[in-house]
Amino acid sequence: MVTSAPSQEVPPAFERSGVDAPTSEPELDLFDPATTAPKLIRVQLEYVELSHKDLTRLLMEDKGTTANAKALRMELQEMVEKEQAKVLDTQMVIGRSGQKSQSGSQSEFIYPIEYGPPDPGPATKDAATKNLPAPSAPIPTSFETRVLGSNLESEPTTGEEDQMIDLRFVSELSWHVGNTTWNEEKNAPANSLKVTTPEFYRIDINTSITCLAGQYVLLGAVSPKSKEGRMDIDRKVMIFVKCDILPVVP
Repeated sequence: MVTSAPSQEVPPAFERSGVDAPTSEPELDLFDPATTAPKLIRVQLEYVELSHKDLTRLLMEDKGTTANAKALRMELQEMVEKEQAKVLDTQMVIGRSGQKSQSGSQSEFIYPIEYGPPDPGPATKDAATKNLPAPSAPIPTSFETRVLGSNLESEPTTGEEDQMIDLRFVSELSWHVGNTTWNEEKNAPANSLKVTTPEFYRIDINTSITCLAGQYVLLGAVSPKSKEGRMDIDRKVMIFVKCDILPVVP
């Protein structure tokens, strides 16, 4: 009797996330002295919010002779301890060299984008008594989904000496900040009928850099949202990245 080997299917988790599925590799004996320990790369992004005035001061004082921003990040951390700045978010993901990795904390926001004519339907008892039309509103016919929250996608690649790292990544923070009313009417019973669309605020960065393992690099500065969900021109968010190479050892 001959049996066929089971087919290797891509795990559903990788299909949903878009991350490359793991491929089969020979097993490594980590206890063998001749074995070179495999390595993982930890990518860490930090969003730190501060006043626009303090950002300008820090950049004026920074000499900018190298990409190493450790001193700048340490000075900013002192401001965080004194509550002159605050950490808005920290994103982190660990993966293998040359492979895409993703991490996120997200929720799905579903909202209508197309409407059909209102359904008059049967008149209500009160409306029929008063000879008034029943309350009705446009009916949503098509919907869209927006993913909100924090998301990081990275693809780090180590160099020959395992100290230089080429990093490609996309990072985003997004919020639902309110709704815009495009049409509003009131029928005879004073029921308000609205057609609205949601408003979103997003800060993101998409770039490719080269850095040394363990070094902080300043990636950019963006404007956070205000309490009203608009761009706050009086404050800024500095974005830093640090990559660490982590040997896998027993």
